[in-house]
Amino acid sequence: MRRTLLGLLFVAICFLQADVFRFLNTARIAYFNEKDYGRARKACLEGLEIESGNVELLALLGGSEMGLGNWGASADAFVRAFAVDTSKTLDWIDAQPEGRKYYFQAFYFHARELFEQEAYVEALSRLNHDGVFGIDDINVYILRGATLYKLERFDEANGEYLKVLNLDPQNPDVNYLIAKSLFDNEDYEGCLTYFSTAIRYYSIKYERLGRILFQNMLEIDSLLARKIVISWLNGDTEELERVLIENLGFRDGIAVQGANVEQFAEASADLGRSHYYYSMAHYNLKDDTLALENMVLSVKYQPNDFDALYFAGEMNVRLGRYGEAIPYLDRLARLSPDDKYAWFYLGVCYTETKQYKKAIDAYENRMLKLDPENIDVINNLAYVYREMGDNEKALQWLIRAEELQKKN
Repeated sequence: MRRTLLGLLFVAICFLQADVFRFLNTARIAYFNEKDYGRARKACLEGLEIESGNVELLALLGGSEMGLGNWGASADAFVRAFAVDTSKTLDWIDAQPEGRKYYFQAFYFHARELFEQEAYVEALSRLNHDGVFGIDDINVYILRGATLYKLERFDEANGEYLKVLNLDPQNPDVNYLIAKSLFDNEDYEGCLTYFSTAIRYYSIKYERLGRILFQNMLEIDSLLARKIVISWLNGDTEELERVLIENLGFRDGIAVQGANVEQFAEASADLGRSHYYYSMAHYNLKDDTLALENMVLSVKYQPNDFDALYFAGEMNVRLGRYGEAIPYLDRLARLSPDDKYAWFYLGVCYTETKQYKKAIDAYENRMLKLDPENIDVINNLAYVYREMGDNEKALQWLIRAEELQKKN
């Protein structure tokens, strides 16, 4: 009886192994020969129901999910394979023509998806499989650095970025990321060199891309470049088309130059953002001259950036350059009509430059509608009316200011 049971068990095992081999064989054919990743995936899943720890089925499942663009499911399959037998899994990967760099992409691209979903701990876990695969790749270091930065592990993040600089010292993105990390840690002295390097190499990129668009001119026209960037940011295809055809001589306009315009606008944004933080580092170090110089450049390359426009205006006001502050604050007010600080500083600038009607409009018709009980604005209005010789109005506003002070 015992022999009979053992015999039946042996036969059952043989049948199970035969079924596993059938699914495995189907998966191999579908994956390698037919590139039918859906069919291969189905065969793998059915085979794994019989033998959940089959390394080759798990590896084929990982490859099939990659082919279908399912990065998370692919990485999960390889993790299961590694848990069963790391050595055998790597042997299978190494036997494929694509090798380790190809199959690691499942982990890398899933990490990118997780990063975009703000699941930073999970993203870091995926990236840390580079050690198992033996991957030494700049993109992995950059993404891991950005992930560590989001987790506020700043020293570790900078360690990853420095690995990139050892391989590619002229990489502007990484110089910027290191600088921004130091800036956020209030190391304003330490970040300057990295921002400066980022600006240098972003400028080279900007000039190279600019020469493509301005090939029919002797140099990059800053006003036209500004129009191109603003039109791109605003989605104003009609204006962009006009500039490309009429000013730059491209008969086919956006149809041919659209990709170049996009890259140029991105390079402009990178350069503007670097100048912005370089400026703010000098601002925090009380170097007003360099702070203003770089903030003006930031606006040049990022003409729609609210923060850059505000600080370009505010820094000019601090230096008593009221006339120079007006264009920045006026543009900010037009882009963001509810910005109280833009209207307040515009009122100050118009007052100091004796443009009293404009000062009244900024204070009375704009600022007070946003902040009706702002005593500073009301006192300023009284001053403006007095300067204009309208003592009756000046007195009315002074009385209003006194009432509010008593109320508060």
